[in-house]
Amino acid sequence: MPEHFLPADISHILTRDLASLADEIRQTPDALLWFVLPGITNPVGTLAYHLCGNLRHFIGCILGGSGYIRNREAEFVHQPLSKEVLLLEIEKTIEEVSRALAQLTSEDLSREMPDTPPHHKGRSVGYFLVQLCCHFARHSGQLNYLRRMAAAGLY
Repeated sequence: MPEHFLPADISHILTRDLASLADEIRQTPDALLWFVLPGITNPVGTLAYHLCGNLRHFIGCILGGSGYIRNREAEFVHQPLSKEVLLLEIEKTIEEVSRALAQLTSEDLSREMPDTPPHHKGRSVGYFLVQLCCHFARHSGQLNYLRRMAAAGLY
């Protein structure tokens, strides 16, 4: 195995970032978890739930065979899940992502990623793993900023 093996690196990054996501959720007052700021589409809770659903679907289920069934539309309904439920979702995501990525081989990385959105059709598993990290980073940055704005009363 090469010294730097992409799935292990991706697993480390996503585990670290999911732990940071859990910290963001813990820092968000319950009353603000599902609060939609004016001019903003998604609250903190929705972004967290979407990030978990995305990773559990593409890495946990598609690559790891976890059996997770995604309902992407439900991720954006702004359902008032409790903080405890969101934290449990993050823990499940960490477990599924870690398990799935530990199973990948270097040959798997060059294979076409199955069941992608149309605009990623034909991309490799390796490419798609990097894309998932970028997607996570974009939304977790939004989540952090929204949490801080809402907590400061900037609405």
